[in-house]
Amino acid sequence: MKIDGGFGVLRRRCLRPVLVTLALLVVSVFSTLPSEAKSRKATASAERPSAPADPASVVGAGPKQRVVSFTFKQLGAVTPIRLRGVEGAASLPFSIRSDEVVTAAKLKLGYSYSPSLLAELSHLNVMLNGEVSSVIALPREKGLANTREIDLDPRLFTDYNKLQFRLIGHYTYKCEDPLHTSLWLELSNLGQLELTLAPLALANDLKYLPLPFFDRRDNATLKLPFVFGAAPSFGTLRAAGVLASWFGGLASYRGARFPTLLNTLPEGNAVVFLQGGEKISGLHGAAGATVSIEPHPTNPGAKLLLITGDNDEEMMRAARSIVLGNGILGGQRVTVTQDVEPPVRKPYDAPAWVPTDRPVRFAELVPQEELQVQGFFPDVIRVNFRVTPDLFTWRSPGVPLELKYRFTALPFNKSSSLNVNINGDFVRALALDESGKKLEGKDLLRLPLLDKNLALREDVLFVPPYQVGGRNQLQFHYYFELVKEGECRDSLPDNLQGAINPESTLDFSGFPHYSALPDLATFSRIGFPFTRLADLSETAVVLPEQPNADEIGAYLVLMGRMGEATAYPVLRHALVSAAEVEKVANRDLLVIGSAQDQSLMTKWADQLPLLQVDGEHRLREPDIFRRAVYRWEEEDVQLTPFPEGSLKLKGGGDLASLMAFESPLLSRRSVVLLYADKSADLAKIADAMFDSERVKNVQGDFVVADEKGDSHAKVGKTYYVGSLPLTLHLRWIFSKHPLLASLLGILIAVLLATIAYRTLRRIAAQRLGKKA
Repeated sequence: MKIDGGFGVLRRRCLRPVLVTLALLVVSVFSTLPSEAKSRKATASAERPSAPADPASVVGAGPKQRVVSFTFKQLGAVTPIRLRGVEGAASLPFSIRSDEVVTAAKLKLGYSYSPSLLAELSHLNVMLNGEVSSVIALPREKGLANTREIDLDPRLFTDYNKLQFRLIGHYTYKCEDPLHTSLWLELSNLGQLELTLAPLALANDLKYLPLPFFDRRDNATLKLPFVFGAAPSFGTLRAAGVLASWFGGLASYRGARFPTLLNTLPEGNAVVFLQGGEKISGLHGAAGATVSIEPHPTNPGAKLLLITGDNDEEMMRAARSIVLGNGILGGQRVTVTQDVEPPVRKPYDAPAWVPTDRPVRFAELVPQEELQVQGFFPDVIRVNFRVTPDLFTWRSPGVPLELKYRFTALPFNKSSSLNVNINGDFVRALALDESGKKLEGKDLLRLPLLDKNLALREDVLFVPPYQVGGRNQLQFHYYFELVKEGECRDSLPDNLQGAINPESTLDFSGFPHYSALPDLATFSRIGFPFTRLADLSETAVVLPEQPNADEIGAYLVLMGRMGEATAYPVLRHALVSAAEVEKVANRDLLVIGSAQDQSLMTKWADQLPLLQVDGEHRLREPDIFRRAVYRWEEEDVQLTPFPEGSLKLKGGGDLASLMAFESPLLSRRSVVLLYADKSADLAKIADAMFDSERVKNVQGDFVVADEKGDSHAKVGKTYYVGSLPLTLHLRWIFSKHPLLASLLGILIAVLLATIAYRTLRRIAAQRLGKKA
């Protein structure tokens, strides 16, 4: 015991100074780390690439940092945010790029609230990721037009964030109605979130692609420069178009722009294409089809995605390795020795489009957690989908929607409902009057929560066919009725839930494919008819013989738009000059040109909706023969060169227009022409197609794009693509031309009468002969 005790005392005396020294060392090390780094390390997602342990080494004191600002409208609040009831709540999600860290943040609010709120009991909580950032008092005398600036703690930011607002409101000290009309607060959707961001270092490794060139956490429009040599070949440009479509698909709703530079580098991240012995600012490609990540020669914080090859085929092979690599690329540089192209896509099988040969389940369109809501004022359940716009739905009751839904059944509840809308237009209201109904055991087994107050329903609805086409959104909104029980007895149930069953289906399989063209509305929204095949295997793009940077940029933006519409790269599109257009006569054509750059403007003058006569822009007037033909068509076609009230043209050489017409090379093939008097004005067309408000004016077969107001018209002839069953086609034609149907009926009646007359005369003659 003495020996053991002595040894224990000796051990404690020897280890104590060692432990103290280690503790002091740990404290000193951690005291040197900025609080932002420790918080970032604790909250960063596992998806983030490795970064230096000390942000001070990458966070600049000035130029390296950037300040960005987002309005609440840009974060998803289309209308002002209205908080109602004793505990009204709303949230706005947003994200931070993987290669940036927040160093400072400020929230600018504009709000109004009910003057009936009790100041000592009412307040507004502002929270970031569940942490209270500010509590705003609501004094009675300042109910309208308030502003407030709040500093947010940068340590609370992660990759994915949620800004939350919660109203705690009371209007009386005694018994109160929890849904009284005086319990409200409204936040302007023009409020702003201002972030100061500093860059984080990212290794030169292909495994991080598409970082840093595209980050899905960045909600801003993708602006990625593409750099070429002084005179890129059409093969190089085609490879760039494939890569642009891939980035466009990744950018999705954000939109993608590709500023084009020739023989010069931008200051930031960029994609560089070098063929053969081309060099730009000291950059040169390796032998063979090669993809690499290179540091920017003059900006250490930027990176370059370098695509090189000795010929057009190797350039295309290098581009395909990125869009079809499926994350297998790694290291700073990869040389692709061989690849196999995927099979040709089938019509209407774009990954972003719903199938039209079978019913599609909601589980295929949206995650299950987004199909459930809770609370007395639940949010709208939204189901986004895209469908080909050439479905022929004439005289059909609509698109069958087999809806399966669940909800909390309230006793004595007679006015609760589930409203169904499509693209904001009302379809039907389903009554939720389930009081007193008992569920069977088989129904309970289908519920995620075995709650006796939950009810299950199935209904078949028909979505109006004229409201569906291209990009669509189904909206389901639960409205729960609170039954008034008397003073001091009303309370809000805390278990209200509603859900749409993911096994609900939408069925487009009963409709044939047949549509009238040209139609720039379907082109601008979903790229139809070119995107009928997702890889654009029946599409050719026609550029001038020597396209300039603006025309190349318009081509890249267009390919990005096609990739976004289908979620598939344009691997099989053809790219030719105007002199080679006869080689692609069997394809649909996208033609890009400016001023006198595009020779097809002269060659196809008789087909274009727009003509240039004596230096003036005029709409072509249909000839006498076409006037006669138009009178038999069902569309409302304008027969005058200047459609009344729909189009205004002005001189000055700054016209930017979008035209659509049937291909002069092959019937039932389509041509869309992007034209501008000045090549720089081609960007106006892209602006009109990307703007959610302006794109509504892109329709007909001729559009003039102008930031002051877009104009459209229908001046050319109509043609049809697709096919219909014979009987349905005849019914449709006769319904559109009743006079023709009447004449045909008369002819058939005369023919039948003639046949009957001849037959009866022959029978009568035979009888008379027998009697004789």
